[in-house]
Amino acid sequence: MNPRKKRIEERKLIKLSIWLGSVFTVWAIIIGIVVDSKAIIFDALFSMIGISLSGVSLFVNNFIRKPDDDNLPFGRSQFEPFAITVQTSVIIFLCLYSLTTSVIDLINGGKIVEMDLALPYLIFSIIGCFILWLYFKANAVKLGSEYVRIESTEWQLDALLSFGVLAGLSLAFFLTKTEYEYLVPYIDPAMVVIISLVFLRIPAKTFKKNIRELLQFAPDDEVEDLMHTNVDEITLQYGFLESLVRVAKTGSSYTVEIDFLLPKSMSDMKVAELDVIRQEVYDRIKGNYTMWLTISFTTERKWIL
Repeated sequence: MNPRKKRIEERKLIKLSIWLGSVFTVWAIIIGIVVDSKAIIFDALFSMIGISLSGVSLFVNNFIRKPDDDNLPFGRSQFEPFAITVQTSVIIFLCLYSLTTSVIDLINGGKIVEMDLALPYLIFSIIGCFILWLYFKANAVKLGSEYVRIESTEWQLDALLSFGVLAGLSLAFFLTKTEYEYLVPYIDPAMVVIISLVFLRIPAKTFKKNIRELLQFAPDDEVEDLMHTNVDEITLQYGFLESLVRVAKTGSSYTVEIDFLLPKSMSDMKVAELDVIRQEVYDRIKGNYTMWLTISFTTERKWIL
């Protein structure tokens, strides 16, 4: 799929996610307030933040496709991991905030939640969010899109959150009028504590990955392996003394610098001959990704270090 078609599909999917998320959010807020459930209100807040961050993704998705200019001569791909880092930071903050407030509720004696309205909402939410998670996940794989993958993750978290809340409220229902009824007020905030701790893992992992990209760490993926393998083969093929490959990944774009150290006997090679080698390197390492590629040749080792 060409980059332009990929961006169009990404924008359509993000807009769909925003629209559906808005419906779920309004419904969750109303139900959460009526039944006085912190867990359901947490679900609503999570969806609300997801909608806002999807809007940011939509803006960034459009922004990064603009051509390079004097202010951004090396492109705009760095805005993709930046936007995703902001998204995951907010989700992490929400999890920590909910964790803290729920611990306070537990200390203060918990709260009672009405099941009559909460139950149908939670069942529908679980089914709806689960279906949307699978849908967006499949499209994320199809497009190779980090933006759509983030959307699928948000729907996955929504589905798990609703399931956790349902499990907690169901437990509260069965404990009512038993010798353990005194535990019922603690179940709702306890579920938020558990879910918040579980949820922290996914955004924390994504946050770490995109921070690495912003700081231009080596990607350590199959693309980097492909580049090293092919450059080593070309180094042997042409009898070069040494080669050095530097790779950084920012968003969906790779910045690649390849330096070849030639023996003194090759110092009189023509530019046209070197361009043939450049083309061969490019043909062997190109893939379904954007690449900023620099290839240099030298007979002085100091210029490749």
